[in-house]
Amino acid sequence: MEFIYCPKCAQSVSDAIDECPHCGSPLPKNTAPAASLQAPIVLDGSQPVQPPFFAVSLLKLAVLSTCTFGLYEIYWFWRNWNRIRVSGEPEITPSLRAVFLIFYCYPCFIRVKLAGIGRGVIPAPPIGILAICYILMTFSWRLPGPLWLISFLKVTLLLPIQFYVNRINAVVSPGHDPNSRFGAWNWIATVAGSILLILAIIGSLLPNR
Repeated sequence: MEFIYCPKCAQSVSDAIDECPHCGSPLPKNTAPAASLQAPIVLDGSQPVQPPFFAVSLLKLAVLSTCTFGLYEIYWFWRNWNRIRVSGEPEITPSLRAVFLIFYCYPCFIRVKLAGIGRGVIPAPPIGILAICYILMTFSWRLPGPLWLISFLKVTLLLPIQFYVNRINAVVSPGHDPNSRFGAWNWIATVAGSILLILAIIGSLLPNR
């Protein structure tokens, strides 16, 4: 008997049962064993191994998300869902899942966690708490007055996920590009977004007449 991870709740369960005793979800027989370490994929050296998830540095993710007023987060989800689709889920539509991220952030996070645990990358971040807080923070822009600025802290909830993603990518593809450099379009978005952000902050702090 081996232990596997439930694809819905990520709890460790026996592979001898058909349903998860924690959430009642059916258990596929090809779920990754909990005690095994999945070895990194090795090619012949002539072709680099693609990392399983979107690689980006924590600094770049935080800066671009803030300066684009959260639009980069939609791009972040789109890139990760594209990687998930290529890795074995061709039926999903990454663009829809990125746009409706409040419904699909947890499914994205759980796939990251299962992929990491299957490769022996532990400990994993508390994805349930992060997903709930992320969804709540998504609506914080509706707060009155300057309180809406709290919405810019939403990206901090993605940073633990990205840190975990970077660890997974390092195991699977040690020589991959960490995507830490700011390209021309990144700088344009950062400068333009910073100006708009400063103006938005000033406008929020000015007294209403």
